[in-house]
Amino acid sequence: MFCPNCGKQIKDNDNFCRYCGADLRVDTLENTTQSPDEKYIIHNYEDSSKQEYKLPPENSEELVLYDVKKHWMALFWPVFLTPVFFIYFWVIFLNTHSIFSWVIVFLILIPIVYPVLRFNSDKIVITTKFAHIKIGVLNPIEIDIPLSKLDMLDISQSTMGRILDYGTISFNHNAERYDYSYIKNPGDIEYIIENPARFVNESLEEEEEEKVQN
Repeated sequence: MFCPNCGKQIKDNDNFCRYCGADLRVDTLENTTQSPDEKYIIHNYEDSSKQEYKLPPENSEELVLYDVKKHWMALFWPVFLTPVFFIYFWVIFLNTHSIFSWVIVFLILIPIVYPVLRFNSDKIVITTKFAHIKIGVLNPIEIDIPLSKLDMLDISQSTMGRILDYGTISFNHNAERYDYSYIKNPGDIEYIIENPARFVNESLEEEEEEKVQN
């Protein structure tokens, strides 16, 4: 091998000429040429938030995906008034037996019993097709809202609701307004309302992964 700068003979594995000090290393990045047949691979990364989701077909099986829970604040008044009721019952009611005392007993019992019944009877279940809503106790109202129309639901939170993470779902149906109060984790419901098809697809994918793991 000969030095390209001074022409003197050098060893094949030399990086520098021992006579003139010329750099004999080859810069592969600068000297490498791309063949005309070589193809570039273009990676196109799309924002997942812009991905288009589709709801399952109407003839598909209806599966339960999310059961809306009520917050413990729904039982605030029953918890607060129950000791008051027992104190009044043992100290005053048993010693008077007047009509007025009976009225007081019922007035105290109503805000204790009714919220407990509502806590157990009210339901919102979201499936792959509908949001099934049940509100009331003696004559409950049952409404089925297609997932494609979930944008009719409105989530609101008071200052205390933002602190304790609960809120109210409001919606209109047949020219009447309904409020479903004290829902737990309202952020989850807002996520579902924002893109129901996305929620359905993600839930079904999670169920498939759980089946594979089990």
